[in-house]
Amino acid sequence: MALTKTKRETLKLVFFCLSLSLLFPFSEGDGEQSAYQVLQRYNLPIGLLPNGAFGYTLDPNSGRFPVNLSSNCNFHVGGYEINYSPPITGVISQNNLGEIGGVKVKVLFFWINIVNVNRNQDQLRFNVGGLVNKDFPVNDFNLCPKCK
Repeated sequence: MALTKTKRETLKLVFFCLSLSLLFPFSEGDGEQSAYQVLQRYNLPIGLLPNGAFGYTLDPNSGRFPVNLSSNCNFHVGGYEINYSPPITGVISQNNLGEIGGVKVKVLFFWINIVNVNRNQDQLRFNVGGLVNKDFPVNDFNLCPKCK
């Protein structure tokens, strides 16, 4: 049975799309898990992201984990003012979110980057500016903060 020209072109298109999917092994968050579920999969609490995270990309090879927010987000927690500027970026691994970009904390009059969050059992250690560490109970991050 001979293939018509239209069927051959359709098969070529299907093989082309399959080839592209093999070249780009990134997993999009839209059809699978939410960004919050990815955090949980890596044993991190959902409250590390504010409400309103609507998409992400996770590179399973490098752990690169950019997350989209609809706009800037500010809120107060534990006497600190936090600012998220989308996209939020980082490298995720078990119990750790490193190389964070887009998240700052106000200390006195200065905004300083939060660069790493590491979980050790029931504690989260935040590294601020690469210089200072501050520990918090994991339970403080069971809920996502709401932006003002």
